[in-house]
Amino acid sequence: MASDETAYSTDPAPGAPARAATGVLCLLLFVGSFALFTIGFEADGAAGALLVTAAIVAFGLAFAIPTTILPALEERDRR
Repeated sequence: MASDETAYSTDPAPGAPARAATGVLCLLLFVGSFALFTIGFEADGAAGALLVTAAIVAFGLAFAIPTTILPALEERDRR
């Protein structure tokens, strides 16, 4: 009788490719927010204010998506 000498792994399963894509998206939002800040501070009038506001939103989303939104969605899917 053959015996299996390999032990079963207790490591968690690898994450979905969507997690990697989300990480790249958040990195792009983070870097893009700095570009929007730069352009917004150089622009005049309402355009500058809108660009700086968009930069603040992009910066916030770059941190909120991986730290708050994704874990909440994954927790909801487990229920």
